[in-house]
Amino acid sequence: MSLDAGPPPGTRSEPEAVGGVLPAIDPALAPPKPGPGKRLLRVLVVVLSAALFVRVLWVADLRNVAGLLADVGPLALLAVVPYGVAVTVDTAGWAAILRGLEARVATWRLLRLRLSTEAVQLSFPGGPILAEGLKVWFLSRQFGVPIPEGSASLAVKKALQVGTQGVYLLTAAVVAGSALPEGSKLRVALFLLGILSSVVAAGMISVLLSGRIAERLFRLLRRVPVVRVQQWMIAREVAFMDTDQHVRAVLQSHVRGLVVAFVWILAGWFAEAGESWVLLKLLGVDLSFAAVLAFEPVVSFARSAAFFIPAGLGVQDAGYMAFLRRAGIPDAVNRAAAFVLLKRFKELFWIAVGWILLLASRRRAGEPTPPPRPPSRQAQGAPF
Repeated sequence: MSLDAGPPPGTRSEPEAVGGVLPAIDPALAPPKPGPGKRLLRVLVVVLSAALFVRVLWVADLRNVAGLLADVGPLALLAVVPYGVAVTVDTAGWAAILRGLEARVATWRLLRLRLSTEAVQLSFPGGPILAEGLKVWFLSRQFGVPIPEGSASLAVKKALQVGTQGVYLLTAAVVAGSALPEGSKLRVALFLLGILSSVVAAGMISVLLSGRIAERLFRLLRRVPVVRVQQWMIAREVAFMDTDQHVRAVLQSHVRGLVVAFVWILAGWFAEAGESWVLLKLLGVDLSFAAVLAFEPVVSFARSAAFFIPAGLGVQDAGYMAFLRRAGIPDAVNRAAAFVLLKRFKELFWIAVGWILLLASRRRAGEPTPPPRPPSRQAQGAPF
């Protein structure tokens, strides 16, 4: 199913102009267009990020870097595998949350959706915000999951992601102790970031339980710069606002499923660290997994904070270069540059896969869309 597919049976269809082009959104409902200053700021951020990425590579001897990559050879294809594992286990966590909302979507089908939106997330400035809106859209259009349940699953998943990142950071602070010198500031940073993430996650869950988060989320997602998505969401504003009761229901009545989701999402974080360990091994860098845990969670945190930069360009690369140069490995600068390029190769591979899946979905535009499910028992006040 694609963005061009019609709405699920039983829902109000949206007006279409001749040729299948949707009319413009009511000016009173459309989000404000960014002014020249904001557009210039976005361009400047991307340019500076790209400059930082180039600067990271500039300090290396590119001939030596090319030699290191040539030594890896076809084994470079292994670079894409750990990320696929990380996305798969994270998607399994999302599926567990959806089951608590009585939306049973097969994990492999949800993985297809996730990879498609992941390509969008990695391709554009502010991609994570755009990707969240598209997930709500696709859940309804492809799987018949009503907007409230789909939005609730994403809100709960985001809280669990932040919480598991806190556990990931705190675990890294303990496990990486043997790989760090006594009194290392990095270990202190891991502890502080872990505590910060845990506190933020607790605050998010508290806000979700209190209600009214959907209204704020709706206003945020209305800023997704895709006209068809904007109009589709605006036409369903009332249904969207039912999200709060579904969030409370899943948090209060689906504890076992949330624990399963927590474990899966946490496994996704450690799979990312495993990816870095594998890539370093391919480059002949003999660092223990504990040593990788000393820096990978910090770089992941920085990348998450820089969500407005496409794929954390520059931020992620500078972080890896800084940490690996201080790790005491031979030929550190060139190996760090080769490591950064393998990371980017992996992302380009999965971006290509995601866009291929999106384009392939257009060919199925004529397939019938699953009818929307009736309201879940939680929404009707029945016990889970």
